[in-house]
Amino acid sequence: MLTKYKIGDLVFAKLGTLPLVGTVVYLDKKGAQYLVRFSATQQLYYAETDLTPYHN
Repeated sequence: MLTKYKIGDLVFAKLGTLPLVGTVVYLDKKGAQYLVRFSATQQLYYAETDLTPYHN
């Protein structure tokens, strides 16, 4: 169940080997993944355990 993050949350996620800050834009409850967008053209699905909250 996806409970840790909600749409609009900023998170750290790895894109290849780089840790980047992205925004949660969709919750795939069936697949238990978050869609994280990094730019206008880059986005990937992540499991909850693969993300870390971003605090500025």
